[in-house]
Amino acid sequence: MQNPYFLLFLTITTGLLIGSIKVKNFKLGSSGTLFTGIFFGWIFQNFIHSAQKINELQITFQNIFQFSLILFVSSIGLIASKEIKFILKKFGLKFIILAFLITFSGFIFILISIFITKINPYNLIGVFSGSLTSSPGLATAIEGSTKSNEIIYGYTIGYIPGILAVIFSIYLIPPIFKINIESEKNTIYIQSEQSNIKSFNLLSYSLVILIGILIGNIDIPLKFSTVKLGKTGGILLSALFFGNIEKLGNINFSFNKDTLKSLQNIGLVMFLSSIGLKSGYNIIENFNKYSAMLMLISFITAIFSILVGFIIGRYIFKLNWTILAGTITGGMTSTPGLGAALDSTKSEHALAGYGATYPFALLGMVIFNKILILLT
Repeated sequence: MQNPYFLLFLTITTGLLIGSIKVKNFKLGSSGTLFTGIFFGWIFQNFIHSAQKINELQITFQNIFQFSLILFVSSIGLIASKEIKFILKKFGLKFIILAFLITFSGFIFILISIFITKINPYNLIGVFSGSLTSSPGLATAIEGSTKSNEIIYGYTIGYIPGILAVIFSIYLIPPIFKINIESEKNTIYIQSEQSNIKSFNLLSYSLVILIGILIGNIDIPLKFSTVKLGKTGGILLSALFFGNIEKLGNINFSFNKDTLKSLQNIGLVMFLSSIGLKSGYNIIENFNKYSAMLMLISFITAIFSILVGFIIGRYIFKLNWTILAGTITGGMTSTPGLGAALDSTKSEHALAGYGATYPFALLGMVIFNKILILLT
């Protein structure tokens, strides 16, 4: 229990076993690792009584979290780059509208909660970013705030319910609304450039990540503030760009798709496992009526935002579910949600929907967090 890598792979193994259990048309898939991570994250701290050792383990889990996120986001960006030109050309404006509608829906629900409940408004501001799993949103909210600890508390409590809402929605929307996923996959054809590359160029892949991290650290000036895309946004844009141009001088950015998919899957299960392991103890031990209320608000905020995105995307914009599933997770800035979309649809169209929506959703989170701070 004191070995972080034993805990990590124990979580992955048991999580994937649980995720493979199918109840009718529903299964957790890779998301099972999040639940086992929460359980083992709680268990290991009950076995270890050294505060120093617990802190060391938490730092290790945080590093695993960051590394796995880089693997996942870079691989999905490079895969999606083959389809995103077609997607943006055909549906471009719809992605922008959906990104802002989804984030705006969450903003409205939190704003109403601030005015009609007696809950600490700064906790609710944190819940807003947590429910839409947006780290840049949190960074915007706490920038220069004297209530940063209260905002961070709300974000921490609201993060897991936000993830769960997206995961459950992605799996449950098709049976509830009678969407035949196989039929959806057969009714859309997106021409992408298929690469016959068999090898994997580690130099090119590292360069994509390196430039992405630099992009993520650039301060983007807005009228009322500055914002950074962070590692996730920066690496995603870098991967989409370089995967699209394919070659720069003698450096080739065409990668073997099977290798990218393997990196994507490895990154995803490590990412979900590390979230659970580093958050499990606090979630379970600090559970009380107040935190339960914040969790419920976070869950409802996320569900409300998802349903708005689904209804507009499906019934007004007439988007195919294989694309819309990724679009919704991009609008929710939810990387774990994308994992659920890929697992449930078995379609790479979800990647393109996510990649096209995510940057605009980040911008929406920044804008709406600033408004919440100004109104509080």
